[in-house]
Amino acid sequence: MGAPVHLWKPPSLESTVGKRVAVAEVLGPKEIAGPVRRKMLALAPSDAGRQIEALAPESLAQHETIRLVSGTDEVNDLALASVARQEDVDYVLRGQVLSRRSHQEDQDEFDSAAPLAVSWRLMSVADGRHAGGRPVVVDLETARKDYPELALIADPAEALATAAAREAYRLVAPSVVRERVQIEIPYLWAGSKEVRRGNLLARNGKWGEAEQVWQKVFDQHPTQTAALHNLAIAAAAAQDFSLAKERIRRVIRRQPTPLHKQSMAWIEQQQRKYHQAFDLPDPPEGWFVTR
Repeated sequence: MGAPVHLWKPPSLESTVGKRVAVAEVLGPKEIAGPVRRKMLALAPSDAGRQIEALAPESLAQHETIRLVSGTDEVNDLALASVARQEDVDYVLRGQVLSRRSHQEDQDEFDSAAPLAVSWRLMSVADGRHAGGRPVVVDLETARKDYPELALIADPAEALATAAAREAYRLVAPSVVRERVQIEIPYLWAGSKEVRRGNLLARNGKWGEAEQVWQKVFDQHPTQTAALHNLAIAAAAAQDFSLAKERIRRVIRRQPTPLHKQSMAWIEQQQRKYHQAFDLPDPPEGWFVTR
């Protein structure tokens, strides 16, 4: 049985958390490139552990110099980085709307019905190093499912730009992803019915209530390994990975089934992603199954 869980994912390119990032002009059709950049400046992560200071190069003291070197070729990238370095900027993030045409093929215009693709390049100012690049592709229908608040935005271009900015920040900051994780369904063993009731709660996203049910079952029936297995998954869902690993190792000592071993690997994989996302040291207990 699978249950939905929200987990932290490390940045796809390089973490810029706690850094100053200059968001250069986004190249492409002005009716969408402009909104994308404005949203990038307005929607920089500000919550704990994800803060990024996004700024416009033209807001810096040497904005005229930056304006003169704000082209797209390699030399101008380096020149922009040189000016940004004097202003204590850590990174330069440059975007370009990839060629996209409306239904009239002879017009290079913005079409809100078509997917929006923006290619991003990240440069480290300190050494002029390109930290990588990646395209972000969003479409209006999917974006409104992923970000329900977009339903309140009537302008399709603004809605797409908002979604594109949120997706772009996944490249340089930790982000939450929704996955499904396998929980155990017991039968015949004492307490199995209650464990299955907890499973139903977890499937509906009520992990706190599910954990209470499983804990009560395990307290009453210490041989109920399915309850302990699911408690390990619940601990991982709450980012208490050390507790999760302690629980799942107890389960494996009792019943080293393929599911239990798979869950051990899954828990540690999520712990690694969490530590990578927030640049944390290795856990005190170390790593058991991943390298």
